[in-house]
Amino acid sequence: MVKRQCPAVVTLPQTDVEHFNNLPHAAFMMEQHLRCELVAGHASTHSALVQGVGNDLHWASWPVYTVELAPRCPAEAGLKGPDHIREPDICLLREGHPGDHYGESWF
Repeated sequence: MVKRQCPAVVTLPQTDVEHFNNLPHAAFMMEQHLRCELVAGHASTHSALVQGVGNDLHWASWPVYTVELAPRCPAEAGLKGPDHIREPDICLLREGHPGDHYGESWF
């Protein structure tokens, strides 16, 4: 059974986009619109990675919008899913997330 990704989207304030895109050693250029990275139907706040800088991971939560530092989930997700999106033995979601680990759902 293929699970679906949560359809919720948040639009970050432009000041946050500029701030996180201009951090020294930012991992990537972020977009203003982020989609919830959890499995559809989750019963908690929505969550999406905003930016990574070294080991610091900044995550957005909503519907009450906040951005905070939190570690990545330490769970092992295994080598499941299509080859082009496999990540060996790691969950790519925020620590303490509800539901399946990334790699168990493969939206």
